[in-house]
Amino acid sequence: MDVDALFRQRLQRFMAEVVRYGQYMANGGVLMVAVFLCGLLAYYYPSLVRSIPESFPLAYALAAVFAVFVTRSPHRTFLQEADLLFLTPAETKMARYFQKAQVYNFAVQSIGLFLVLLLCAPLYTVVPSADGVQRWLYWTVPFVLKGWNVHASWLAMRLPDKRRRAAYALGRFGFTFFLLAWMLGEGSSLAYRHIPYGAVAWMALLVWFHLRLQKIGNRHAYKWYQLLEMEDGLRQRFYQIANQFRDVPSLQRQVKARRWLVWVVRLIPYRPTNAARILYLTLFLRSSDLAGMYFRLVAISALLILLMPGMWAKAAVVVLFLFMSASQLKGVGSQSRHRARASLLPLGQQQQKHAAIWVRRVLLLTQAAVSVLASLV
Repeated sequence: MDVDALFRQRLQRFMAEVVRYGQYMANGGVLMVAVFLCGLLAYYYPSLVRSIPESFPLAYALAAVFAVFVTRSPHRTFLQEADLLFLTPAETKMARYFQKAQVYNFAVQSIGLFLVLLLCAPLYTVVPSADGVQRWLYWTVPFVLKGWNVHASWLAMRLPDKRRRAAYALGRFGFTFFLLAWMLGEGSSLAYRHIPYGAVAWMALLVWFHLRLQKIGNRHAYKWYQLLEMEDGLRQRFYQIANQFRDVPSLQRQVKARRWLVWVVRLIPYRPTNAARILYLTLFLRSSDLAGMYFRLVAISALLILLMPGMWAKAAVVVLFLFMSASQLKGVGSQSRHRARASLLPLGQQQQKHAAIWVRRVLLLTQAAVSVLASLV
């Protein structure tokens, strides 16, 4: 079995799918709104940087943000369900295949890390020690730690116990955060009379931690079901993003209980004329794609409104996010799962249409109310 050819074939198939859905996203109006929003943020970004007080521990805040992106290392392996039958007998020959997958994951995740570093670069200039060698460390150390985290998380995925995997992930985050904070703070963390005793102790713990990770690879085999579950999750997440611009047939939509939120439906008077409204609002609140998108847009818009300095900028953010939500909420009532549920009830087409429009209107009014409250704070 030529594992190199197998990985290359699956990578090419995935990239062709990314290019196809990327064209759909580029042709959508939501992308143009996002580009305009990025331009608006870039215009007001310097003023936001200047408004940061000098007493704010910016080095530690940046270290925490970078540590999240550096530590988070999902592994795309391009595995398929049939591999549980056909590739598990050749597990001893799959080491090179998974090495190529690690290189791919490091390259793709490094792109996102680079964008985060580029976005936070103006913030780092506020740090007093941000000059000379420190700038080189700013652009190199996070990528070195990213490579180590990708390799370490891959070794930890062989553990059969989820609690141990979570403990190792927490340990990786702790080591990454401290090293980044020590680097961004120019070695001032846990130092006494300019001697970094804490850094030496943490480096020793890091070597011990890495040696323990190396033993995992020798004691445990690949967890194929876990790898397949992670691959399916990453694939579905990509489909969910593409589904915001184009209907994706391959998307396996999930339904969540959300008992803490479904009680809102009880506010609607229970009578036959409101049956379609109750149905569509319940389906929306329990959906994983539309509801998740809507809540994220509301939260991001409220945060940006709080950060924007002028009323015109706040108004622009409100309008842009309302447009994005309106374009995405067109899926309420038009998706197949909604039509399938509605067919079980004696609801007319006109009643269903009016109910879908009512749900969209209520959601947009709720978002507008949250935006107004955020602008008044």
